[in-house]
Amino acid sequence: MNSLIQMQAVVESPYYEGEFLCPWPIPKFKPLSMIHLCGEMTYPEIGLVFAQLAKYNQIELEKKKQTVLEQILEIESLVLPGGIQIVSEDKVIPPSCCCGLETWREWIDFLQTGHSPWLGHDPSPWVEHQGNIIRIWSDGYTEPTRDAFYVEVSRPDFEKALICVERELQAFLFSIESWAQDISFAGSNKLFQKFDHCFQIWKAA
Repeated sequence: MNSLIQMQAVVESPYYEGEFLCPWPIPKFKPLSMIHLCGEMTYPEIGLVFAQLAKYNQIELEKKKQTVLEQILEIESLVLPGGIQIVSEDKVIPPSCCCGLETWREWIDFLQTGHSPWLGHDPSPWVEHQGNIIRIWSDGYTEPTRDAFYVEVSRPDFEKALICVERELQAFLFSIESWAQDISFAGSNKLFQKFDHCFQIWKAA
């Protein structure tokens, strides 16, 4: 059984060809790479998450930043490609295609229901439990495959890792408001509240 496991809330970076235009500063990045969400992110890294948030929700980034962010606030249900990534020594199991950050709490639900969270397809990761052991598979949820590998973790360590994910997401959430203020967006608190609501960072009462 793997003794060390890390869970990370991640967002897939935007895909682009040519020049990527954005109305606020962003770092250099590799298309479709994973961005780890946490409280230690730089403002340009937070800006990259919001660039993907706009692009993935069909908002044009060529507009002024005030317009782009106001349009984000107008969308009822925002979505982001990503979810929870598993890292254990030399093994990494990222969320796959069609998995979204907005469903990350399905990992917590798994502890109660035993039903694997949806982690995407091609490949199709999935989660199962055998007694006090939880096994995270790299593939094979939709159909059996010989190439799949797994990471094993005890239920207590799994629960601790999920608590760390929640805390990192909460720290990222608080950084949103200061980032928005840094780029002179007047609705920084509204942006904070919108992200919290759509991605269930703080558990609803």
